Amino acid sequence: MKMNTLNYIGCKHTLFNSILSVCQENIADMSNKTFMDLFAGTGTVGFNMTNYFNICNANDLEYYSYVINYALLKCNYTENIQNIIDVCNGLKTPLEGIIYNNFSLNPNCERMFFTNENAKKTDAIRSYIQYLLEFKEITQVEFYFVLASLLVSIDKVANTSCVYGAYLKELKKTAIKPLIIQPIHTKTDLKEQNNVYNELAETLVKIDNQYYDVIYIDPPYNQRQYSANYSPLNYIALYDESIVLTGKTALIKNYNKSDFCKKREVKQAFTNLIRDLRCNYIILSYNNEGLLDIEEIKKILLLKGLVKLYKIKYTKFKAQQNVDKKFVEEYIWVVDTTKTGNLIVEIEMELI
Repeated sequence: MKMNTLNYIGCKHTLFNSILSVCQENIADMSNKTFMDLFAGTGTVGFNMTNYFNICNANDLEYYSYVINYALLKCNYTENIQNIIDVCNGLKTPLEGIIYNNFSLNPNCERMFFTNENAKKTDAIRSYIQYLLEFKEITQVEFYFVLASLLVSIDKVANTSCVYGAYLKELKKTAIKPLIIQPIHTKTDLKEQNNVYNELAETLVKIDNQYYDVIYIDPPYNQRQYSANYSPLNYIALYDESIVLTGKTALIKNYNKSDFCKKREVKQAFTNLIRDLRCNYIILSYNNEGLLDIEEIKKILLLKGLVKLYKIKYTKFKAQQNVDKKFVEEYIWVVDTTKTGNLIVEIEMELI
């Protein structure tokens, strides 16, 4: 099973096997249970959990993430989808559209997020698949699959150090490679019952009537807003010239701002979220560099059920390795909401 993903802060690709091991240790009969990834991001956890849980749902407030997770959980790879991707890769006429005009160096723009060639190809592909959808030559499922594949593929040739908070002043080697769309995955047995949402997590848990067996939460840890750091991906996904871009880095005006990234707001936001979760098990990813410290998290989680804490030391995300500490301690919390207790079981764990 192949999956292409974004170069992403907080991506759980490295930690997935450890998260899975924790789930398997604490949750019986997973193959008959429902799983919700509430802050889905790249979709790495939810997509891989489809091999272990009966139904997997996902949610993220960012539209690019919604598109990606829709493709990962609801869109099976098919020969027809591959044919559409092949046509997109073979488009011969570049288009000087809104990606070229706003994100590549040209007479009207100083930004260098993408080369001119890759920006114009992105415009051509994005316009083409929109045309196919509007004239019903492809299904919505096929549209989301190809759009998600475009997002993860253009990210691989972005002229950034990682996030889109800034572009590099010189084109790096990977940025000058031609854009070639690769399918976001090749899985063919996704279940129709999987669902994907595009909501504020705090809102979704109040309006979603489903009671889950497991809810996995991986909220932002620090003050970096994902909506700001990945603004160009939202713009490509939405592809709406009426969207106002601001500043040197072309931020979408009034971009989403999460309370989990605000030092004064995060504790109350976290408290409210945990209170409103409707599930038997909560699996929480956080680390020792987050805005909330370990004692604050303990107090909040103990109000919900019996708590275990797994601690894993691992190497930092690549873009963070220029700081003093090269390692971070990841916390995987497990809350059994069917039980009560005031003890924390702490377990040291090696990265799997």
